[in-house]
Amino acid sequence: MPKNTSPTPDQAGRWVVTKFGAPEVLKWETWDPSAELTADHALVRIITAGIAGPDNLQRVGGYPDPRSSKPGFTPGYDFVGEVVALGSSPPEDNPLAVGDHVASMCVTGSHATHIILPFTELIRIDKNDDPIKVGALPLNYMTAWGLLKRSGVKLVPGSSILIGSASGGVGTAMAELVNAFKLDLKMIGSCSPSKFDYVKSLGVIPVDRTAPDLVEQVHALTNGEGVDVAYDAVGSEDSLRKSYLSTKKDTGLVIAIGIMAEISPDGSGLLQEKFDPNALLAARWQPRMERWSVDRSYYRQTRQVWLDDFHAIVEKVRKGELNPTITKLLRLSDAVEAHRLLISGVKGKMMFIVDGDLAAQHGL
Repeated sequence: MPKNTSPTPDQAGRWVVTKFGAPEVLKWETWDPSAELTADHALVRIITAGIAGPDNLQRVGGYPDPRSSKPGFTPGYDFVGEVVALGSSPPEDNPLAVGDHVASMCVTGSHATHIILPFTELIRIDKNDDPIKVGALPLNYMTAWGLLKRSGVKLVPGSSILIGSASGGVGTAMAELVNAFKLDLKMIGSCSPSKFDYVKSLGVIPVDRTAPDLVEQVHALTNGEGVDVAYDAVGSEDSLRKSYLSTKKDTGLVIAIGIMAEISPDGSGLLQEKFDPNALLAARWQPRMERWSVDRSYYRQTRQVWLDDFHAIVEKVRKGELNPTITKLLRLSDAVEAHRLLISGVKGKMMFIVDGDLAAQHGL
């Protein structure tokens, strides 16, 4: 088995959320993945794995998915890997073979050396594809593309958008996709002042996310009209209200994509003991607001559209027209540190390099 960057570089293993709480609840365990391979699944050696906000929400017990509803799961929403074994009953139209490189938006399980998934959850990519750049796509860039093109909004050239948390992984992806696909949108993004220069480098006009006159600033930047669409991942009552007031009167839309405000500032848990994201958002609902999810609203409901879009974005990467911004690379052994960084707020996308040789090439 090729060496990996985990605490057990010669053995297979995975990070496990042993109980809901701070990053320290993550514990490493070794396992024998080949013993768990079933007939209609494939075993994949993970090469790179994404690190993102949902990992944080899963760890504290606030992510609305049955796969992470109880402790004992492995976090990690997406990855690029190599197929190392196939179950005995692959579908007749299965194009996969041992040695193929694949990508997946698995929702849980990628912060590990190996993962077992149904054949249908694996997307074959070229072996020459950069596993770091392509590994950044399934969650962050597909979320961003879905928000721009598949969330029910009609953004014609010249439209304006307000990107909440513009310096984060999805905000960065949204700006880069707007530029790569030449969508011709006016982008305004909320962030902390310390990240203004970074946001400007993406072609986004920054506004202070804590400014009491945020709404007035957005209107001033849009000739007093407001934006066509505001994207909100914070989900607090104040954030959603400001997003709504920043949109055009009678026609502007708010797309709510998260409720990250419910994580305690120190990342140790949720602010509410009985956490119900659906009830919380319903209580904070604003006019012309829609809730959207990359998994439920896009990947599950319109799978072929998601796949076609993914391949189109991968092609942009291959042509050099899209260069995903990866702001930090970490070894898989650094999972606790990675979650601490998620709490503190980082710019752009973070990735684990799990393959030992690839990590060495990048000085890890």
